[in-house]
Amino acid sequence: MTGHTTIRPWPLSVVSWISIALIAAGVLLTGVSWWFLLLSAVGAYGPGLLREFGYLHDRDEFQRMAAYRAGYHAYLISGILAFSLVAFFRSSDLQINDLEELATLFLTCLSFTWLLSSLIGFWGAQKSAYRFLLTFGIIWLAFTILSNTGSEWRGWMPLLLHPLLAIPFFILAILSLRLPRLAGLLLLLSAGGLTWFFQFFQRDNLAIINQAIVFILFIGPLIASGVALLSTSTIRSSSHHASGDGNDDEDDSDDDDA
Repeated sequence: MTGHTTIRPWPLSVVSWISIALIAAGVLLTGVSWWFLLLSAVGAYGPGLLREFGYLHDRDEFQRMAAYRAGYHAYLISGILAFSLVAFFRSSDLQINDLEELATLFLTCLSFTWLLSSLIGFWGAQKSAYRFLLTFGIIWLAFTILSNTGSEWRGWMPLLLHPLLAIPFFILAILSLRLPRLAGLLLLLSAGGLTWFFQFFQRDNLAIINQAIVFILFIGPLIASGVALLSTSTIRSSSHHASGDGNDDEDDSDDDDA
């Protein structure tokens, strides 16, 4: 998603904490009324509107550029999703039963793309992929252990074997720091494998919109990390070639002067 490899800290300002509190409060209060979700909208988009109108100056140039880049990425992905859905539903007999599912899909796509791009922009592709994969590995490890304890107890063998499924995430996390291009390729292959294994967009017992939301939340970070690692490696190699050509030109000019 970005070619910047510089890793910078991302300290949360007072405005960021207020935004997080408003978003969390809005989501939690949806149990009372879904109108409280507008409180989350204020937390998510209010600071951005204040910055654009010049009332809030809490970000430096790097942070502003990262936010603009993340917004552009969210626009690209959401636009591709919109065209794909129009083409899909216009050419098939499937109908959307609940319009709120469609709205939730676009909100998920827009917000999650912006969040992933922002994290990659602030942390860099390699460190972001490393943290994403560690998080996935820890969550999967905890899930496999908890699903084999208590009332779900199936014996010692499943308890010992199922957690091994988390090992690939930790291996990919290490590879993302040492061999980013290989890790990026493996991440894309893993995303395709998980899509096939969990039969995304192939099951009739789950609405296509719901499958798309789950796909964005769970497979999206793997795809984003893989693309970011591959693009970063490509840009880095291109810059090395460019610097090498520049050195050759300088050597040639020095020879001519001599």
